[in-house]
This record gives sequence, structure tokens and C-alpha cells, in this order.
Amino acid sequence: MRIADNIHALKIPFQIADPSGKRIHRFVYVFLIYGERICLVDSGVAGSDRIIFQYLQDTGRSPNEIAMLILTHAHPDHIGSAAAIKRVSGCTVAAHALEKAWIEDVALQSKERPVPGFFDLVGGSVDVDQTLEDGDLLHLDGGPDLRVLHTPGHSSGSISLWIAEEGVLITADAIP
Repeated sequence: MRIADNIHALKIPFQIADPSGKRIHRFVYVFLIYGERICLVDSGVAGSDRIIFQYLQDTGRSPNEIAMLILTHAHPDHIGSAAAIKRVSGCTVAAHALEKAWIEDVALQSKERPVPGFFDLVGGSVDVDQTLEDGDLLHLDGGPDLRVLHTPGHSSGSISLWIAEEGVLITADAIP
């Protein structure tokens, strides 16, 4: 769904099992910011790469155009396809320093924050190539600039992204 000139939102459905085994329907949004290259904000759960790549093709773009993947925080529904997307696109992965350990070592995250079906949601660890801090300004070639806002609460290193040119604030899970 196109939400601004250069910004597209994808609602990705998934399921988690509660302790009794009952399946709970959930969803997560990922955002594609188009410029000369593409910036992807969050990666959804494991397997979301197929939905993201299909949307790119449907809009005349290609997965190998993804230059940067920004992870707003380390929870499974936001990092699940990061390793697969980086493997295909060769993109830079960026996140706040306080989220880096759980992104780069998903087994550590599973141990410290057990979630039912964790490894069904996360397709593996991925290296964080760039750490982001409050106030950083990211310049996208041919696209809008992104201002990083550190918005802890949902997680210690949660970030939101302000895109002034489009009047868009991507909050991920900072605002339920």
C-alpha cells in the first residue's frame, strides 16, 4: 500500500502459538522507501522476504535494489527475514546499538526473552553493519532523508524514523 510518494507499507500476517498450542493471528508492518535504491524498514517474520520481494516486483523494482535494511528493534516479528534479505540483496543492516546483541545472536535473544515458537519466527542471526543513534540523519540516494529518533519503551533500543519531506513518522511498535 502506497502511503506517500516514496513510501509503501506492507501488512504481513503471521501466527504464533500460545502455550496451549492455540494459534493466534498477528500482523506486522514493514516499510519500503523508494529512491534510486530502496531502504527497507523492518523485515517481518521468517518467510516475509517472499512477500516483500513479490511486492517489489509488482511495483517494478527488484530485491537487489535494497541498499539498506533498518531494524527498528530486535523482536522476532521485525528481524525474522533480515538474514534472508541481506543474503539476497547484500544490503547494509542498521539498528540501534542497544538492539545489536539480540539481532546478531538470536539464540541469546531466545534465551533472555523466550517467545513461543521463536525459531519459527526468526530465520537466523544477521550482522548489524551500522549502529544508529538519536538524531542521526540518513540520506537516501534519490529518496527522502530519515531522522532517527530513539524511542525506548517497547525495547531499550527502539527507534522511530521521521521523514519530514513526506510528513511521515514510522514508529514500529513504539506506538501500539
